[in-house]
Amino acid sequence: MADKEFLELRKKIIEKDFQHMNDKQKQAIFQVKGPVLILAGAGSGKTTVIVNRIANIVKYGNAYNSTECAFEPSPRDLRSMKAYLDGDEDVLFDIEDLLSVEPARPWQILAITFTNKAANELKERLEKMLGEEAKDIWASTFHSSCVRILRRDGEVLGYTKHFTIYDSDDSKRLIKECQRQLNISDSVISYKAIIGEISRAKDNLITPEEYEKKAAAEKDSRMLKIASAYKMYQSELKKADAMDFDDIIVNTVNLLEKYSDVREYYQRKFKYIMVDEYQDTNHAQYRLTELLAGGHRNICVVGDDDQSIYRFRGATIENILSF
Repeated sequence: MADKEFLELRKKIIEKDFQHMNDKQKQAIFQVKGPVLILAGAGSGKTTVIVNRIANIVKYGNAYNSTECAFEPSPRDLRSMKAYLDGDEDVLFDIEDLLSVEPARPWQILAITFTNKAANELKERLEKMLGEEAKDIWASTFHSSCVRILRRDGEVLGYTKHFTIYDSDDSKRLIKECQRQLNISDSVISYKAIIGEISRAKDNLITPEEYEKKAAAEKDSRMLKIASAYKMYQSELKKADAMDFDDIIVNTVNLLEKYSDVREYYQRKFKYIMVDEYQDTNHAQYRLTELLAGGHRNICVVGDDDQSIYRFRGATIENILSF
C-alpha cells in the first residue's frame, strides 16, 4: 500500500493526461473494473470516451483507483512526479513504472461497434493516441470479431476454416430454391417474409427445431411453412459450408456455449470488453458479449437509451435497461 502523497500525485498525473475531458467523461474513463454502463446522447463524445478509456487501460490500468504500487517510491521519485506536474516532461521515463497498476496489453482489449466506418475511425484514433501497439487491439464490428473466432475455432461446429459468407443476394437465391422444393408460392408467403422471419428467429437464438415446435404448438399453418423453409435453408447452408450474416453471430454463441475450452480461451484473452451503440444490440449479440465477458467481467457498454436505429432488426432497448 503506497502512501497518501504518492497516490495523490499519481492521480494528478493521470488526470493531467486526460485534462481535455470533462468531469463526467473522466468518471467513465477512470472506472475500469467491473460492469460499466455509460449513457450518452448524440454528439456527447461517446467515441472520444471509448478511445480515451482504452488509452487509460493500456497506459495506467487501474492505477487511478488503486492504492497499490509496483515498488516503494523514493523521495527522489516524489520529486520527479512533482517536477512532471510542473511541466518537466524529461522526468517521465524515471517515473512511468510507478504510474500503472495491472495495465492491459492491447490484445487483451476487445472494442465492438456496429459499422466498419465506426470501427475504422476507432482504430485510427487509437493509433494516434497509442502508436503502433494500438494495431493489436481487437477494434471491429460484431461480425468481424465473430468471423475471426469462427475461422480459428469453427471447425468443431462442422465448418471448415474457409467457410463462405452468404450476402443478401445469396440468401435470397437459396430461400427461393427452398420455396420451390417445398412448393411454397411467393404469392402465399413472400421470400422477403421468410427471410425476415428467419432473421428474427436467429436474432433471438431460436433454432429451426424450436421454431417448428412453436409453430406446431400454435397450429399456425403459415409458421409451419416458414419452419420447413428455415430447416431446409439451414441444412443447405451447412452442406455448402456457408453461413449468412445472422449465422456468424449465432454460431459464435453456439461455439462459446458448447465448448468450454474455446469459451475459456476467449474469456482469458479479453481482459476488457467495450461495446458501442449498445442500444442497437439484439438478444444474440447480448448473449455473445455476456459469454465473452464471463471471465474478468470487465465489460463497458456505451449507448443512448433514447435512440435505437436497429429496432427493425431485433435490437432491444431492454439490453440497456436490464444491464
